[in-house]
Amino acid sequence: MDKQDLKRFTEIMMAVAENYPGTTFTSNGLKLRFEALKEFSIDQVSEAAVKLIRTHKYNSMPTTADIIDTMGGGVSVKDRAEIEAGKVLDHLRRYGKGIIPEFEDPVTRHLMSTRWRYGSWAAYVIESDLKWWHKDFVRAYQAHSSDVDIVACLPGLKQLAGQIGHWGKEATYAI
Repeated sequence: MDKQDLKRFTEIMMAVAENYPGTTFTSNGLKLRFEALKEFSIDQVSEAAVKLIRTHKYNSMPTTADIIDTMGGGVSVKDRAEIEAGKVLDHLRRYGKGIIPEFEDPVTRHLMSTRWRYGSWAAYVIESDLKWWHKDFVRAYQAHSSDVDIVACLPGLKQLAGQIGHWGKEATYAI
């Protein structure tokens, strides 16, 4: 999810909360849920919300972990690494060295601009080396992903921490 999905996300969470009387949200609570679920698409979150309402499996508002479980769980770092390696190889096979891709994933972007500079890597890599490159990429991705996740979360955490003690200025949503 991206920032433009925040409004729809809030509407989805409020709609789910209507099924659980007494549920309240704060703007910080909604922001934190959004951060925790941002690796999923807004459509995935919406589908999970419909499933939760349809099954009414919980007696209180489902937690973020419950929502993730409803979506089938999060994608592991290893699986994400495999997917990203596949994207790099797919681009290489389709476009060769001629078009340098813009990778959305921050870890892939980092690895393909520092460890393997895509243009020079694509110009010299040979087919027989790709099997070994794939394994190296997955290992490097796993090693770097925890660092990137922590760094990517810091600005949001700093903003939330900066609002501590200013609760009177915060909007509270009660249902």
